[in-house]
Parts: sequence; structure tokens; C-alpha cells
Amino acid sequence: MTPVTARACENCGFVDEELVLVRRIYVVPETWEHPPSHTVVPEPELWCVSCASQYPCEPADEEPEAI
Repeated sequence: MTPVTARACENCGFVDEELVLVRRIYVVPETWEHPPSHTVVPEPELWCVSCASQYPCEPADEEPEAI
């Protein structure tokens, strides 16, 4: 018999049945020398609802934002 592997959030590692597919967004705040910016990671990740509501991300079913 093959063991069943529990699905876990790829951001925090929490084992959960309710995971959402998102793209991570890295946000760089404005400084004196540089304007604010952000980078969308093209590879989707499975995140728990808690992480998806607290950290910058976008649903993976949308096209990635052009920067």
C-alpha cells in the first residue's frame, strides 16, 4: 500500500485540505534613491488561506502582471 502524503502550504508548511493556487509577489518599498516596485514569480504555489490573505500574492488563474 502506498502511503498518502498530506498536502501542505508551500509558504508556511501548514498541512491543510483547503489550499489555493497563487503566484508569489515580492514587494520592494520606495526609498530615497528608488521608486517602489514588485516582482511576480511566474511559477504558481499552493498556499493556505491564511498565507494568501496576509502575504502579497495573486490568484494563479490570472495572467501574471507585466512589469
